[in-house]
Amino acid sequence: MDYEKICRMKAKDGDSMLIIAGVSVTTTLPFGTPDKVRAEMKWLVENGPKTGLFLGGSSSITPGTNRENILTFVEGLKYYREHGRK
Repeated sequence: MDYEKICRMKAKDGDSMLIIAGVSVTTTLPFGTPDKVRAEMKWLVENGPKTGLFLGGSSSITPGTNRENILTFVEGLKYYREHGRK
């Protein structure tokens, strides 16, 4: 998937697309570090659409995922909700 290309796409009426994105539940959350979680969230925001980006979690976070990574992800969601793109 080419996230950046998808985020540049427009709807039929010319408006930006609504994009729902989150940190990878198959690589970053279970096997990464808190720094990797932060970096991936920052990349999603920086390379996402100017408007219409929803950051969220998947229902597929696997058992055994590092608790610290999940807490870092939740902190990141709170940060971007309060501060936006800055």
